[in-house]
Amino acid sequence: MRKSQTRLLSMLLVAGLALCSAGRTAEAGVPPPPACNPSAEPCERLSWIEQVLWSRDKGAIPHLREMAAADVHERTRERSLGSLVTLADMGAPNVFFDRLGSDPSASVRRAAAEGIGILRFPGPPQRLTEPLQKDPHPLVRAECARALGRTGRLAAVPYLHISLLRDTSPSVRALSAEALAKLRTPEATEPLLQGARDDDPLVRLYAIRGLVDTDPSSASALFQQAWDTTNDPELRVEAFRGLMLLEESVKWREAGLADPDERIRFLALGEWLSRLSGRNRSPIQLAPGTVQRLETFLSDRSRGIRELAKSFLEKQGFRVRPSGFIYVIQN
Repeated sequence: MRKSQTRLLSMLLVAGLALCSAGRTAEAGVPPPPACNPSAEPCERLSWIEQVLWSRDKGAIPHLREMAAADVHERTRERSLGSLVTLADMGAPNVFFDRLGSDPSASVRRAAAEGIGILRFPGPPQRLTEPLQKDPHPLVRAECARALGRTGRLAAVPYLHISLLRDTSPSVRALSAEALAKLRTPEATEPLLQGARDDDPLVRLYAIRGLVDTDPSSASALFQQAWDTTNDPELRVEAFRGLMLLEESVKWREAGLADPDERIRFLALGEWLSRLSGRNRSPIQLAPGTVQRLETFLSDRSRGIRELAKSFLEKQGFRVRPSGFIYVIQN
């Protein structure tokens, strides 16, 4: 009886060790991807990629590189490239550059360009500037422009300038303007000034935004023209941001405080409060008229503006209490 019990315990111990070993193996990583079936939808391989992303298993990177480079299904190649970006794979830039330069699928080429920009792969600028100029699909060209801005290739400025002026796609022209602004080089100012006069509102928006962030003094007339003539709310916000950086900022701040667009009122109020407090971290003495004016913002229809005014007043020592949906200063 004892021998049979001992034997049973031994068998259970061996089985337990096997289960533990299997568990460790499963925890160590996702198994290799299923074989590709060229005649079927790539559902199984896409499901495997989702498992990899769920587990963040970097051991799957070699398989993902292979699938990105050679899988017969474009969806699998595209998703594999995206997964390599998510896993921050810096070890195989040629997989991305090769797909960008030669893949028959525009969606794969676009994913490759996006990955190059996000991971900021180094390399000769022509590997991005060539498809920026020659790829037949505008989404690929646009993503190449964005990647050139993200990777900081100053040698790309002339190519981005050409795309901003000549590309037939507004998206490409807009993202070329964005990339020029990100490069933050003096040579980008003239192309952005030209882009700010583009017929397409999206291109004008990106160009003016770039000028606001890089060289606002060069575009004062453009900012005022956009403010005076456009009905585009996004463009008005960017023009206002630019006007607030000019010498007559007080004039534009007053206009902004009364503007119907709550985003512009918020920007103007933030600028005014910053000027009031300066660098003082301790409470400051506010004139009665200033307090009364600030109190009007406690009942603004925008919650963000109400909260901004409330926070400022409380830092100056005022007691502010809610009254329905607004705030009032407590006497």
